Amino acid sequence: MLLLRHAILLPFLLFFTSLIAEEIYLPSADDSTEEILVPTIEEEVVDQRDSEALKDWLNTKRQVTIKERGGSLSLSGEVRAELQCTNENKNGRRQRGRGGEVKGMPILGYDVEVNVMLDYRSDLTWAAIKLEFDNNAGIFFGTFDKVILEKAYFGARVINGDTYTADIEVGRRRLGDVFDSKIEFGSFMDGVHVKYDQAFDFFGDFYLHCGPFLINERRSQYGFVGEFGILNLFNTGLYTKYSLIDWDTKHFSSSLKNRIFRFLVSQVILGYKFLPCRLNKMVTCYAAGLLNHRATSKPITIKDPHGVVVKKVRLTGGMEAAWAAYFGFSVGEVRKPGDWSLDVNYQLVAAQSIPSFDASGIGRGNAAKIGFFTRGSDEEINTRREAVGGTNYKGLSVDFLYMITNNLTMIQSWRQSVTLHKSIGPRIRYKQYEIEFVYAF
Repeated sequence: MLLLRHAILLPFLLFFTSLIAEEIYLPSADDSTEEILVPTIEEEVVDQRDSEALKDWLNTKRQVTIKERGGSLSLSGEVRAELQCTNENKNGRRQRGRGGEVKGMPILGYDVEVNVMLDYRSDLTWAAIKLEFDNNAGIFFGTFDKVILEKAYFGARVINGDTYTADIEVGRRRLGDVFDSKIEFGSFMDGVHVKYDQAFDFFGDFYLHCGPFLINERRSQYGFVGEFGILNLFNTGLYTKYSLIDWDTKHFSSSLKNRIFRFLVSQVILGYKFLPCRLNKMVTCYAAGLLNHRATSKPITIKDPHGVVVKKVRLTGGMEAAWAAYFGFSVGEVRKPGDWSLDVNYQLVAAQSIPSFDASGIGRGNAAKIGFFTRGSDEEINTRREAVGGTNYKGLSVDFLYMITNNLTMIQSWRQSVTLHKSIGPRIRYKQYEIEFVYAF
């Protein structure tokens, strides 16, 4: 039975890898590039995307508990090994690998990662820390010093009622750890998080989570985010969520800077959870729509130091491109060896729906690291034909998790996207297969 269970792993690896194997070129001994490989924004976002089933499973692995000072200190960790196979085509030309237009960007990428988590909890207070050591593998082009303080916050319960609670937390975490979305909330939240939760016998479970966060301390720039929802509405399995995040909170003298942060994004999610009798696995169907209320089709005005207009650049071609949507389903939960889960969703993300620095969806690959508004520096303004960033795509995302042992889980992901509005920016086709093994303790 053990051999039969593990035998299902190999077909997934062979199948997905073969889909893009025809475009893979392995570097030869004659390759002389000396560039250190740096992941793109979209590649870093991929590392952030763990399914909810995996997060729940990792939480069960916090097994070391130390009683001290009236509370409990829990230590847990993860060791990850990851392979990514990526193909990106821009205007008909290959971007990665040998012969690609972007030098030093391989098709096959290997990562090693260690996460260390500390959690302390007393009756009414708690604190959490997570250190992420995520590095590229390899002797010559690998990295050995990438460390991220991914989580550092403390909290306290200020109201502890029979059916309702109110908490306040201060510190750092990812927006996606608190607020729900398949395509946004990829940034960090350094700020204050206020939570109110209340359970109703018939109506359902209501919650409100919100708070301010820091965007740029040098500019005294802050943002605000909030989400409320109702879970298990009327005990039917239905749920709905609404979120709003405001990046457009400060006016700058530069019209470019104003455009980069001109995002007030609202999102509505509708979902349904149920347990089919024959399948005997939890199924969730969901759909969401997003809108940037501050999007504009007006051109960007570029002025010289004397305030004289030098030129005007129009990126969206007269349309606001302010909307986004996704829909999909998930099946199964990962709790014990032999369990599996599958999540499939389709995403449509217009050019100005969300800021690229907050995107958490499929993305476009973007090996050349070209932004939507700028090419490299703040002065290099894109034209309509050059704009890339992490938006303006439509694509499919598939995530499969399989629990091999009590500590080891395999994750396989397939993502592909193409340009949504072909009149904005270059035409990009992006595909990525990823397999990752996670040992949690």
